[in-house]
Amino acid sequence: MVIKDPEVAKLFADSVRRSILHNLRHREMSPYQLAKALGKSVSSIVHHINALEKAGLVEQSETRVRGNLIERYYRATAKVFIISYTLSEGLVPGSEDIAKWSKAICRRAVSRLEAFGYHIPPGEEEKWFNLIERYAALGKKAFEDVISRQVSPVNIKGPSLQLLLDLLAHVQLHRNPEYLELVEEISEMLRQAETEAAKAKVSTGGR
Repeated sequence: MVIKDPEVAKLFADSVRRSILHNLRHREMSPYQLAKALGKSVSSIVHHINALEKAGLVEQSETRVRGNLIERYYRATAKVFIISYTLSEGLVPGSEDIAKWSKAICRRAVSRLEAFGYHIPPGEEEKWFNLIERYAALGKKAFEDVISRQVSPVNIKGPSLQLLLDLLAHVQLHRNPEYLELVEEISEMLRQAETEAAKAKVSTGGR
């Protein structure tokens, strides 16, 4: 499902709602089961499920009667949710907060490059941010284009579906000259950042 409504997309900013959707993508669960799995109160889970159901992201799948209790079970309405690149780039009125969220994710990614052995010299963070933001935008657009091409039920799920979508999206990206040029630039900058990290390690005596 491609999310194009900014009000629906905002629901994904909440970590509890993302966790609920993650669980319900894989199996049907009741609010009680979700509350136990996520360490939350049942009333809190019900509140989140009501918001997700109203947005069309989850649906009631079954009702079970156990004595005097009625248990409602829910499932996600899609196996994969994609927030449209038009929202991530703030191109739709009302999507400004989503665009800020997307930018924050890219900035955090830049700040974690050091953990993988890449040293970002002071003053170059903004250049890295712009590259990663472009990379993320192209990836989202390709993924969205692939999903939009679906004309019949896929009839697979989980890792198999993810693998298929990743394959088709990467093929589409490799047909895009802008993407190839961008990846080459990122690759070269990573080589330089790796060299800088090695120099920094030598200068500090390997500490």
